[in-house]
Amino acid sequence: MAVTDKKLCIFIHFCNLPYFPKYVEIYVKELSGYFDELILISNERQVQDAENVNLPNVRMMFVQNEGYDLGMFHKAIEKVNPEEYSQIACINDSNILFKSLEPVFTWGEKQDLDFWGLIDSYQKPWFSTHSDNHHIQSHFLVFNRKAIELIPQIFKSLELEKLYKEEDLKKLRQTVINTWEIGLTQFFKSQGLRVGSFIDSRSFSAQNNIKKDTNLSHSHYFRLIKAGYPVIKKKVIFHTKFFKCFFRPKIKWDAMMLKYGNRDWDLEGLIKDLKRMKREK
Repeated sequence: MAVTDKKLCIFIHFCNLPYFPKYVEIYVKELSGYFDELILISNERQVQDAENVNLPNVRMMFVQNEGYDLGMFHKAIEKVNPEEYSQIACINDSNILFKSLEPVFTWGEKQDLDFWGLIDSYQKPWFSTHSDNHHIQSHFLVFNRKAIELIPQIFKSLELEKLYKEEDLKKLRQTVINTWEIGLTQFFKSQGLRVGSFIDSRSFSAQNNIKKDTNLSHSHYFRLIKAGYPVIKKKVIFHTKFFKCFFRPKIKWDAMMLKYGNRDWDLEGLIKDLKRMKREK
């Protein structure tokens, strides 16, 4: 089949609510402007009103929740022919988007990369089997042509059916992180592909005098936002205790959104909806 310049985004969303939250509507609407097609894939449930994500180039898929993001991405890819696309993105809903992604995609277009993302990490989980743990964080991944060609080989090596049957959620999560998040970047590097990220964590850490390899999007999200990072982790908002050991910025997450976010968006509505969701957790 002839290679085209079509671009596909697979947006992964998990939620038990009978509707799509406002943060999902905003993220999907923004992403739809950079891709010819967008598949919004989510866990099986009844959704009362999907009008706000019912855009011309967006289609929805509801599937059984198996294998975390890896399983969702695989199920979406099975419904398309990857060879038809010059770029395929895999992006999940673990972040709240509050400003335009134009600088990110403009940067991506200028780079000579086969596989890239929003931010990378060198953190080594205790369960990692890799000697080199550098990886593009899996919440925002972009595969260009050479990386797309290797997707079938990757899936073949991952024993997906075994993952789908794993009942120990802790073990499943560790396996997905080791084989998918870290393993994916390491596999591409072993094949000679060029990888990179919009935020280079080591350069950013050096510029900000951060001595230890850490997940910057958790521990230094306030510095990232000031530097132009367009998202904030849901964990920062919803799981306050998770971050009690980190330095707390003087400006709270909602104030940072209003200060650094896109003023043309309904940020106040977004914040109000997030606070409501937090209360109901």
